[in-house]
Amino acid sequence: MTVPIAKIRGALALSFLFAASCTKAPPDDPICSYEPLPETAGVPAEQGAVMISGSTNEYIHLTDPAGKQLTSGRVGAALKAKPGEYRARLNSSIHPVFVRAKTLTKCAAGAVLISGGTDEYYYVHEVAAGTQLASSKIGQAAGLFPGKYRILVNRTSAEVEIKPGAVSELKAALLLARGSTDEYYYVLDSAGTQLASSKLSAPLSLLPAKLTLKINNATAPLEITPGATVELQTGALMVRGTTDEYYYVLDAAGNQLASSKLNQAVSFVAGAYTVRVNNVKMPAKVEAGKTSEYQTATLTVKASANNYYYVLDANGTNLASKRLNESLAIPEGSYSVKVGDDTRPVTLSATKTVVVNW
Repeated sequence: MTVPIAKIRGALALSFLFAASCTKAPPDDPICSYEPLPETAGVPAEQGAVMISGSTNEYIHLTDPAGKQLTSGRVGAALKAKPGEYRARLNSSIHPVFVRAKTLTKCAAGAVLISGGTDEYYYVHEVAAGTQLASSKIGQAAGLFPGKYRILVNRTSAEVEIKPGAVSELKAALLLARGSTDEYYYVLDSAGTQLASSKLSAPLSLLPAKLTLKINNATAPLEITPGATVELQTGALMVRGTTDEYYYVLDAAGNQLASSKLNQAVSFVAGAYTVRVNNVKMPAKVEAGKTSEYQTATLTVKASANNYYYVLDANGTNLASKRLNESLAIPEGSYSVKVGDDTRPVTLSATKTVVVNW
């Protein structure tokens, strides 16, 4: 049988490379060292081995330079390999390794540990490219080859340097916004970008930064420091009434922050606000840890007609309208009721129901 010339040339080329790799001196490497394989290692004479030491029990994957996986094993295990150049992958961090016959290549990985008080995840990214390399639950270490990385916890970030054989620890802070409603609070960065959210009274882990907490569009500054527990106690507003209408909460500039049905509470950071019911405004105050309640009056205009009645202020401005024989909620005060071209004065008191017969 005749062997093709191309196959002979290919085999000769591989033999040359193999021989060269057997005699080529390993390159200088600050995290790897080389020592003779003990005879008890069980490695064939023409092979060597790679051992990546570290503090985690994760897997090491040995690939060729193109990324094709050849073998794998736990951190601390000896991985047999033919002489040559390879890539060792721990999570998705990669380090080149060099294997010689009868030689053990020993490399030291490091790890990062984010400590904190929640069961959330942290993420490890490349500093320049931003590619995610690893993730782990807070309180559990992630193995990586030495280098500089960016750590993300709820999109707050910090850089960390991982050194051979060492565990680099970052302490996350615990944020807890307490409240009495079933609403969410939000964490924003200095540019106003939302980073994280959680239900009131459920904590979040964050890395150190100057942030903003938002609840129902009302905000408060946050100073997050390593390992600290930052607690913010919200308060709540509730406007009571006998109808199925909505009330609205405004800031000092008149911007609407939230709305809710009457008799349902909404949470805010402590401060002064304005409540609007049917275009009538009244001042409101939120105190931390308390629910501030405000009462409306109920107005009903009864008549045999099927048109609308209107509620006007002292200047004649229309504040609210409803079909005759239907009720509306409105803060207490003196008003005028208009039906058609006829207008009558009416005084309303909080919690009271006034019926005007037309």
